[in-house]
Amino acid sequence: MKGRFKLNVLMIAFVLIIVAGGIALIELQRLSKITLTFAMQENMYMAREYAREWNGKINGYIQVLQTLTNLMNFYESIEPDMRRQAYENTLRSVFEDMPEFVRMFIVWKPDAIDGMDARNISRVGSTPTGQFAFTLTRETGQIAPMISDVVEEAMAHLTGPNSKSIEMVDPTFIKLSGKDAWCLRIMVPIFNKRLNESVAVIGCQFNIDMMQPLVEQAIKDNNEISSMAIYTNTGFILASYLPELIGKQLADVETQYGSYLSEVAEAVKNAQEYECSSYDPKIKTNIVIALAPIHLAAPTTTWAVMVGSTEKYILKEVNQLKRFIIILISIAIVVAVVIIYFTMKYTKKAISP
Repeated sequence: MKGRFKLNVLMIAFVLIIVAGGIALIELQRLSKITLTFAMQENMYMAREYAREWNGKINGYIQVLQTLTNLMNFYESIEPDMRRQAYENTLRSVFEDMPEFVRMFIVWKPDAIDGMDARNISRVGSTPTGQFAFTLTRETGQIAPMISDVVEEAMAHLTGPNSKSIEMVDPTFIKLSGKDAWCLRIMVPIFNKRLNESVAVIGCQFNIDMMQPLVEQAIKDNNEISSMAIYTNTGFILASYLPELIGKQLADVETQYGSYLSEVAEAVKNAQEYECSSYDPKIKTNIVIALAPIHLAAPTTTWAVMVGSTEKYILKEVNQLKRFIIILISIAIVVAVVIIYFTMKYTKKAISP
């Protein structure tokens, strides 16, 4: 009887080990889900913070242009025959201090600046009709003046429904030291209060290459970030953890969103926050993704920043604990089986005639 009692106790202990182990694994699974939920919240926080950072960077460029427009709004207080030279000098002074700008330009409506277009037909920085359209460029490595090549776009903006607003467009190629470089254009209107109309635009084009190192540095500085990208609201990829995607369209090449791709594209287009979890075939793991909009001073343009973290990194400590518990349960089961085996063997001997 005594041997059988011990055997029953051991069998009960064995069952309890299995039950306790199962409960522990179930609770760890719940902990994994909670950890992923917190990670998604953390990712959204980081995405918002980077969105604010990029908002400050780009709106800083816009602020430079707006400061110039505030000065040039009072062009009528300057002698007409001095206005072009004065503004060319002002543009050069600012351009020299803004190495990020590949070009800086100013385009006025015909005869708007001084009524002297006909007298300036042969002037550098004027169109064949004498319209003031002055541009400075550093494409060759040196600052040089040129006739603006955005006159048509500037006039379309000045005569369009959004003539009083800031305009940003997706990057286009510009030859920079003989190589194609993606350059983004910003235009800010110069407004004449007396006429109640925009009479000119001042703008810049900057190389988006400067964005990629900042994205790569953010990934390097934060172990939790495995992927990051910046998009315009049209889906143009400005910077990415996969550099080969720069200049392409989100909907055409991004694979980490899986079945959520169309929803992500809509969120980017409409400047909405978005969260999801999917499998990234590029880095071959599940990732948790957050997107936050970057609200810029240009009313028709927004950007979005994406931050992603791998589940492997997020669940690193939980998985370590899970492995520890599985090992512990396995050892306990083996020990229990061995003890039960020898106990049963002893019990059989004890009751043998």
